Amino acid sequence: MAMILQLRGTREAPKAVRSRMETIIFSVKEAENWHRPPFQRPIRINDRVRDSAEQLKGNGGIITGVLTLGKFDGKTWIVDGQHRIEAFKLSGIQETIADVRICDFDTLAEMADEFVRLNTALVKMRPDDVLRGMESANPVLQKIRKHCAYVGYDNIRRNEYAPILSMSQVLRCWWASGAETPTLLAVTAATISESLDAQGVEQLTQFLNIAHGAWGRESTYARLWASLNMTMCMWLWRRLVLERTRPATKRFVILNAALFSKCMMSLSADSHYIDWLAARKLSDRDRGACYNRIKSLWVKRLIAEGVNNPKFPSVEWAAG
Repeated sequence: MAMILQLRGTREAPKAVRSRMETIIFSVKEAENWHRPPFQRPIRINDRVRDSAEQLKGNGGIITGVLTLGKFDGKTWIVDGQHRIEAFKLSGIQETIADVRICDFDTLAEMADEFVRLNTALVKMRPDDVLRGMESANPVLQKIRKHCAYVGYDNIRRNEYAPILSMSQVLRCWWASGAETPTLLAVTAATISESLDAQGVEQLTQFLNIAHGAWGRESTYARLWASLNMTMCMWLWRRLVLERTRPATKRFVILNAALFSKCMMSLSADSHYIDWLAARKLSDRDRGACYNRIKSLWVKRLIAEGVNNPKFPSVEWAAG
């Protein structure tokens, strides 16, 4: 027989927040009989909703997370989870299974308060929080972490053993370096991690380890790990080392990993360049100037290494 403990200072929960959990199977027809309260956001069919619909087809029709339904005025209302329900409707399957929290409300105002509470995070999720949660099932993140232990998710540069780079920054800089004009685009680090193939991850980790060998983790060189310099160096890594097949119009130096590493070292050896990087960003104002400064330092280093007349890519965004 269950024992009910009376705890000092406790009282019965108000009806508006009393709820029960159930795992239920429901059909499209049943879901269409549920009502959308006036405080709900408009339904938006975006890529995430369409991806969720595809996942439902492949996982046996199981909706992830917990849906919240409200009971009020003899009707069932969708308080939280309307886009997951919409994905179920788009999937084409006839039935789905879901964990559902069912709440009883006295008024629509109480239901609206619960909607706001459910959609207000105590601590906003950062991009690296999302990536940390994905790592166990994401081979891209696993490989980066395995081969580059100095890349992490939090406590960046807090102590001598902490990571020196955040995973989200690494992924966004690598993505930006793939464009003709390196720019931090409005794409999430999570999306980038899911789009990289095995070759791309290998090329990225090789670059990171060359950079780590050239710059280390000393605080003196922290600016070299910032997005502007790192993206520009990644951009040159792609074009001078990885790009082997070029049209006749692209006549510039081809480097191996060893020469590229020496060029990277020339950046940490130049205190004026490191000083210049202070407060610089990957913007239209700073991008071209950064490229030209890197090019000047690398030309000098390559000539010192015996490379005759080293030419670099000529780009409009660095002209003038």
